[in-house]
Amino acid sequence: MPVIAFFHGGWWQSQYALGYASHLCNALRGEGFAVWSIEYRRVGETGGGWPTTFSDAAQGFDFLSALAAKFPLDLGRIVAMGHSAGGHLAFWIAGRHHIAESSPIHAPQTRLALHGLIALAGAVDLRLTIDLSGYFSFAHDKREVYSLMGGTPADLPDRYRAGNPGELLPLMVRQILLQGTEDQQIPPQLPGRWAENARRQGDEVTVTMIPLADHFDIVDPETKAFGVVRTAVRQIFAGPAKGAPGG
Repeated sequence: MPVIAFFHGGWWQSQYALGYASHLCNALRGEGFAVWSIEYRRVGETGGGWPTTFSDAAQGFDFLSALAAKFPLDLGRIVAMGHSAGGHLAFWIAGRHHIAESSPIHAPQTRLALHGLIALAGAVDLRLTIDLSGYFSFAHDKREVYSLMGGTPADLPDRYRAGNPGELLPLMVRQILLQGTEDQQIPPQLPGRWAENARRQGDEVTVTMIPLADHFDIVDPETKAFGVVRTAVRQIFAGPAKGAPGG
């Protein structure tokens, strides 16, 4: 059974857990995919942030190897998917093989290869999220990124080199970025800017803006946006994979 490794959003903050995305995960399971929804410690009461959030995400993804001993999972077809801040973690998983051994979030390369990546209104690049913060007057902004990383890129360049997917390109795996045109949390320029950067380094990227969808429509299987998400999942599993290490 093909596998979706799902990372929830919530701007890496403790008050946002994985429960809100359960309806989407169940709907994807109903489409014939195994869905592994990964929890991780977050900034605040749960004690997340650098480096814990990253190590939790990595260990949660790598645990698929153990799950395959109990369930009929096709580890040759794994797609990492994330919503909002979870998009950052999903894309970071794909770039872990570029992290320097001196980094506290470096880990030995896993045998698990990624078939593809899907971002649902994903904050896939921390520097772009910072640069575009304030696009909406009531949107989350760079302060959430700083709280995750423990400071700014100028203050902590090594952390951003290891923790920002945009600095771990090329990811060497097909990527699909989906976002609603009415999203008030992720600026509309972000997916296109990511795609330009990734394509320059040889990655294959598709960006789809979903008319009239907002930040949470994209994870609600009762909305029209779900049809776009479902189609993207089917397409990425149907296509050839480059076999990114996933770690």
